[in-house]
Formats: sequence, structure tokens, C-alpha cells
Amino acid sequence: MIHDANELIASLHGAGERSIGAILIDTGRLKAEDAERILRLQREQGLRFGDAAKALGLVSDADIQFALSQQFDYPYLQAGQSKVDAEVIAAYHPFSRKVEALRALRSQLMLRWFDVVPERKALAIVSPGRNEGRSWLASNLAVVFSQLGERTLLIDADLRNPAQHRLFGIENRVGLSTLLSGRSSPDAIQRIPEL
Repeated sequence: MIHDANELIASLHGAGERSIGAILIDTGRLKAEDAERILRLQREQGLRFGDAAKALGLVSDADIQFALSQQFDYPYLQAGQSKVDAEVIAAYHPFSRKVEALRALRSQLMLRWFDVVPERKALAIVSPGRNEGRSWLASNLAVVFSQLGERTLLIDADLRNPAQHRLFGIENRVGLSTLLSGRSSPDAIQRIPEL
């Protein structure tokens, strides 16, 4: 049995990566004295720490999402605190099933496309018609690649119906055709600082 808060926090930190419990305590989302109750329920019912904490009503889903994003070093946005559109689910819900599927696609692309020919560093997301999801897929793939720490440049080459500026909440000042014609410098490339 753990007898004081410092001993409890040290046990949550463990060796190596930070635990969800330690992250929640360090950020003030959980009190150290509540962690022992969570650990007890976790042992008794075989739950994960976050599930036990939620079952006791001590944290919310948003708190667990935040802790997971910190633990795995995934950039993570809070709804309403960014201009990035909610359609870019990889930025807001990095542990949802849809984003897990996007990460699986990213892994397959890395194994079967980028690693086969190391010089190959480009990928085009195309479709013959409108409203087929290419802008959504491209924006979310760009985020999951950036979450790996990969330098990621997303180019919206849809000259008729560009959407990336809307999805990422940035100005549509300079288009691809302006850059290609030499009427603008590469300084026109816009960074998304939150991601």
C-alpha cells in the first residue's frame, strides 16, 4: 500500500514514459489523493487507469484524450480553440477509430510506397469527381504524418474547388497557379503552428 502522495506520484511516473495518471496529476486534472482510489479500482476490476478514473467520475473523456496525446506526443487541438475545421478529425480526436484507420493507411503508405523507393517523397490524392473525400483524406493524412514528426507539405492542387485553406482556417491569399507562374515567392507557404 502506498502511504503518501509523493510515493504515489513516483509510482505513477515509473521508469521511462509518463503514465496517464502522472500526466493528469501534473497538469492539475486529477488530485494525487484520488489516484490511489483509481489504482484500487483498476486492480479490482482489471480496468485501464483512464477507464477506472472515468468510472469513478474523477476525469472526463477530454481529460483522457489530453493525457494520451501528451503521453504519445501527438499534437492535439481542443474544440473551439483553433481555426482548424472539425473535419480535420486527426487534429481533434487522435485516438478515434477513424483516425486509427488513417494511421493504418499511413503505415501501409510508408511500407509500400515511401520505403520501397526512398527518394519517393510525394503522394497525390485524386478522384474524378467532386465530393468524393479527397480534401478530407489529404488533410487528415497530412496531420497523421506530421504527428510522426515528419516534415509535411500539403499542396491543394484542386484549382477549381480548393478546400485546404478552409479546412485549416488560413487565408486563401496565393494559389498554386500563382506560385507555379512565378508571380509569388515560396514565402507564401503557410504553416499551421498548432500542428
